[in-house]
Parts: sequence; C-alpha cells; structure tokens
Amino acid sequence: MTWYYPPHQRELGMLHTLVRAGFAANRNVDYALNFASTARAAEFRVDGGAPILVEAEEGEPPALYMPHPASLVETREPGTSAWMAASPVSGDEEAPPHVVLEPRVPIPLTLRDGLWESDRPVLGRPVLRSAARPLVSSGESREEALADPDAAETRHDVVALGDGRWTTAHQLGFRYLRVESPADDVAEVTVHASQRPIARAGSFTCSDDTLTRIWQVSADTLHACMHGLMIDGVKRDRMPWIGDQALNTLSNGYAFGDRGIVTDGLVALGRPRHGYVNGIADYSLWWLIGTALLARTFDAADYLAAEAGHIHAFTERLAADAGADGLFRPQATGDDFHRLVFIDWGVETDPTRDSTALQILWLWALRSAASTLSNAGHDGAARWAGLADTVLATLRATAWDRDAGAWREYADRGSAPSPYPNLLAVLAGLNGADDAGIRALLLATPRAGTPFMTAFLLRALIELGESDAALERIRSLWGGMLDSGARSFWEEFGDDGPAYAMYGRPFGKSLCHAWSSGPAALLPDAVLGIRPLADGWSRFAVAPRLGALAWAEARVPAPQGDIIVAAQGRTVTVEVPAGATLVTGGAEHPGPASVGWTVP
Repeated sequence: MTWYYPPHQRELGMLHTLVRAGFAANRNVDYALNFASTARAAEFRVDGGAPILVEAEEGEPPALYMPHPASLVETREPGTSAWMAASPVSGDEEAPPHVVLEPRVPIPLTLRDGLWESDRPVLGRPVLRSAARPLVSSGESREEALADPDAAETRHDVVALGDGRWTTAHQLGFRYLRVESPADDVAEVTVHASQRPIARAGSFTCSDDTLTRIWQVSADTLHACMHGLMIDGVKRDRMPWIGDQALNTLSNGYAFGDRGIVTDGLVALGRPRHGYVNGIADYSLWWLIGTALLARTFDAADYLAAEAGHIHAFTERLAADAGADGLFRPQATGDDFHRLVFIDWGVETDPTRDSTALQILWLWALRSAASTLSNAGHDGAARWAGLADTVLATLRATAWDRDAGAWREYADRGSAPSPYPNLLAVLAGLNGADDAGIRALLLATPRAGTPFMTAFLLRALIELGESDAALERIRSLWGGMLDSGARSFWEEFGDDGPAYAMYGRPFGKSLCHAWSSGPAALLPDAVLGIRPLADGWSRFAVAPRLGALAWAEARVPAPQGDIIVAAQGRTVTVEVPAGATLVTGGAEHPGPASVGWTVP
C-alpha cells in the first residue's frame, strides 16, 4: 500500500498539516504564513500507461494511492510534457502520510493524586470511558493541568467516539491530564500518541551521572518533537522553525542519525512564496547553514545534487538584499514574523544599524552555500565564496575592534564587543583558539539567552579549547532543569522568572522544546572530541578530554556505520566503520579498524 507524490509535495503537505493543526489546537500562535502552497493538481502514469489526473484541495498535495506495487510511477504538472519519477511513501488508504505524520501508539496513563500521568511528554489524543461528557484539561506540569482552564495554552474540546468513549478534537501536548465527569466514572484513560518509530541509535555515558542523564534527556526531548517534521515543542507551537532545526540537525546526527526528517524540513521550509523562511531574515540564513550542517552530519550527496539549483536560486534571492559592501539588509514584506531579525529571545537589534551578528550569520550562510554547491558541482559556488570575501572585508574594516580583539555589536567602527557576533564568528570559522579577546569575552558570558543560542555558545567554547568551561555550564544549566524535576528540557532555563511563565502568560513556556537538545551533540564532542572533519563523517576526529571524569563512552550513528569510542583514564579505543577514516595524533586510520592508544 503506497502513496505517490510529485517532488516536494509530501513535505509541503506535512507542513500544511502541522500548521492547520497548530492553529486549531493552540490559543496563542505566532507563525508566518508565507510558506509555499501545495500544487492543486498533478498527472500520474503507472508503468507507462494513460495519464491519471489527481486534483487536490487547497493545502493538500496531489497524491496517487496504489494498493498494489507498481514497477514505475511517474508524475508531471498538467500541461507539461516531461515525466519524472514520483516519490513513493508507504501508508494506508485512509491515512495519507502527509496527514498522519507518525504512527499512533496507545500509552496507558496512570492515575496519581487526582491526575492522569504519562512518564514522559506526549503529543496525542487522550481516549477515555465515561457515561457522561467529561471535562478535560492538560498540562506539561501538574500546576498547569490543575489551573483555571481560561489560562490554558491548548483548546480542550471533547468529542464522542461512541460506546461511552470520548476523546479531544485536537491532539494535546502534555504529561498530566485532568478529567472530570458528572458521572464520576472515568476509566480506561490512554493517549493515542504520535510517535516516530526510530530508535535512539547513538549513546553517551560517563562517570558523571548528571552528564549521562543530561545526554539521555536531550535525546528524549528531541525524539518527542519529531512529528513528520521537526517541531519546536509538543505543547506549543507545534510548528517547524528552521533556526531550531539547524541546531537539532547536530543533536539528531549524534543521537538518531535520522536524515529524512532533516531533508524533509529543508524542503518544506525552504520555499517561501515571498520574504524569508518563517518570516525571519536570519532564519533564511539558518536554512543555508542548516543545509551545510546536513552535509557535514549525514550522507547528503544525493540531496545536494537534486537541490543544488534551488540552493543557488535561494541564495540569489537573499543576495538581492545585499549592498555594494556585501552586507545583508533585509526588507520587510508585510507577511513576516513579528521580528524580522530574531537572533534570539532577549536580543533586540537596531534596524537602522548593521548588526554584526546578523552579518556574520550572512557570511556563514554564504560560505555554506559555496561549500554545498561546490560539493554538488554547481558553478554558483565561486560567486558566493566571492561575496563572502566581500562581506568579511567590510566587517574587518567596520566591526572588528582591534584593541579588544573581538567583534563589535554593530558594524559601525564604534560600538563595544558583545557575545553573539563573537560566538558566531568562531562557529563560522572566522576566529579560533589564538583569539584571546574573543576567548575572554565568551568565558565571561555564562550563557547566551535561551538554550538555543547557549548551545551555540558552548560549541564555540569547545572550538576554542575550553571544554571544561562548556561542561560546567551544561551541568549547571541543563542539570538545573533536571534538579527542578524536568523529564524533558525547556524552552528557557529554569531561572528565567516564574517556573512556567513566558510571553506574559502563566503557562506560556514549553517544557519539551527541541532547541534545548544541544547537549546530545555537545557532550560527545566536549568529552571525547568526536566530530566530523569532512562531510558525512568520511573523516572524523577523536581527542578525549576527560578532565575530572574517570571514563566516558559514546556511540555515533555515522552513515558508514557506528563509531564507538571508549576512554578509561589514559586508554582510548575507537571502532572505525568501513568507509570512514579516523584522524588522531597526526595519523590516519581507515576503517574497518579497531584503534587504540594511550594518552600521554
């Protein structure tokens, strides 16, 4: 049983499904609606037969269902002559893959102190039995589930299933469920949870139980937010955001190795009808950066070859907003997110000045475009590498503070250095361990706003050789959430005001937010120095830095096979899969091989 889609249409269909469901279920959603429309019609032919016209409603992709396998299914736009292969996806006739994004798994809930409880955050519809219509409320915390329903983030409309069973009209993202019935007979409460059927292929353990637990909860948080596309959180907004996905691509690569959800997100979000991805200028830059992170973390050669023309055109569209000096000056389109330049929550940029953080993201995006296009053999690579050089020259002249040895907040020759441009400069490859001014600034920065940008700050510290400082902050910040009882990681750290409040609402904070999964990638790198040196892990490094730890072990699901690293005191062993090469201590060890050494 297979559904066939024209190129890109399943991915766009999933995006439309998520957006419709998110707006229907949540009371407070802010999401730009400039994403691509689905096609209204497509023609298919099976094994060279007569064309079959399939028409679709707005927001639904045209798709052909085949109950039996076919050797060849092709598709084309109506009125065109060229046929191309349709994309096959398994699925039931009544449950197209762009509508039912993941399998539904029934999970029994446990009644404890008046609330029905799951042992982990879930996204799904509760099903229960009662002789009378029940009232339902949910929460990611007990406090939220017990609060006044008028303060709820989610709508809790109840519908009858028949035979005395009830469910909610919308999926709920929750850990705790309050059910009240006039009949006082509530029973058989389960949740039919949306759950991506992928195992946690990676692992990280060490002699510090807190760090081990942080890695596990980071991976669990990421998995909980995998629903066709990578969404921000299970409670709200349940929407895909490409900046979040850029960070999650790294966590995914170390914990799951799920390339499909990354490419599906890039396809779905990377085709805005106008303006910028997610209505945010810097999120369009993250789309290009995220494409390069995909290439570095997964085997993406086929994706890059197919999408090279689009990557080039996407970059051209952004370059139209660049001046003669190369700097990127985005323009409002009227259908933007409420902040055209985001960077991070808590960061306010002056729209009349050139933010150095934004410009370094632009430079990183241009280099990412050049790299991915070069790997795909596209001749646009040289153009974007040249524009990146122009941007760098302008920034060196206007944004570099020679006295401080760091980047200014604005490219204005006068503002003081600030953390965001400097941490991004390290990640973009502009600066490294020899830059004492940047090192001092970032060491003096306890965190960078939310867990999203703090994870990038910690990646920068690791790049600068400050792994111990990165580990201490992971223990403090993510460990602090665990100390507060977290089973998943939050949209903001636990000391940012009232425990559950955000956006001026008492329960506005998401307590299961994928952009907080950064330690899934940070810990194997900071402790064991496991990182790719070339695209797709074809060459990788291992350089353990145990510090106060007695031992550490990790498994990374590389495209070639699992990379397994164990460090016990000064003894290190690495299992290198076939097709990959370990680079360590100036030597190269092609796989398959088992390599061991003693740290001096």
